[in-house]
Amino acid sequence: MILSLALGFAIVTSGQDAKPVVCPMTAEEVSVPFASIDFAGTRYSMCCGGCPDGFKKDPAAALKSDKLKGKTVGIFLFDPVSNKRIEPKNAAGGSSDYKGTRYLFATADEKAKFEANPKDFVKQKPTKEVLYCVVAGEAIKNYASAGGYVDIGTTRYYTCCANCLAKLKADPATYSAKGADHTKDPAAIDAPKAQ
Repeated sequence: MILSLALGFAIVTSGQDAKPVVCPMTAEEVSVPFASIDFAGTRYSMCCGGCPDGFKKDPAAALKSDKLKGKTVGIFLFDPVSNKRIEPKNAAGGSSDYKGTRYLFATADEKAKFEANPKDFVKQKPTKEVLYCVVAGEAIKNYASAGGYVDIGTTRYYTCCANCLAKLKADPATYSAKGADHTKDPAAIDAPKAQ
């Protein structure tokens, strides 16, 4: 799966303006990742065996390194316009790099909306998250298993599916109150392996 993920990302991001994705620890280009770690809804590819443990120890600090400035470091697991989970093979709209993160889009219209004003879609990164669907009342084991997300204040709420995403967007006040016991700091999680 690692190879297929790498190939999937390569297909989506092919083009003259696509920057290579780099390891957040070494800033070296990663064509086939040694390991992938998801943090705050973004997938980071590690170049070698020495990088995962250091990244997991303090991902926020690793991502602030000066050597990463101007580089694409991670790939967001969700379409930032629809807020739905997106696989690289389904990114018919292509991708766009913004502030070190590659964003994938289901349609060209969504990409155009994002590129017209990315700040509308990528606001301040949430400081807390809820990996628990407050609509269905069930735990979400990792970012890759989430169906979508909604940012409410400084907290990102993940949902189990697109139906729950729509309900959360329609009534954020009611549903977000159900997440108090599940609110945590973003966590570094090993990306799921191929099955």
